Amino acid sequence: MSVNNNIAHARKLVEQLRVEAGIERIKVSKAAADLMHYCVQHGRSDPLLVGVPTSENPFKEKKPCSIL
Repeated sequence: MSVNNNIAHARKLVEQLRVEAGIERIKVSKAAADLMHYCVQHGRSDPLLVGVPTSENPFKEKKPCSIL
């Protein structure tokens, strides 16, 4: 039984390796350049970089707590 299990495991592993080998790869330098270009192009609209205007902030406090 364990021989059949080992063969099935090996077949799954070979299939996974074939899938991974078929993935198109790009050089790290090109990926980094593309990422930097994307960040420059979209940085002006990123709320983590430019902040959220108080008029559009859904989490701002409406009025202070009067109990404390």
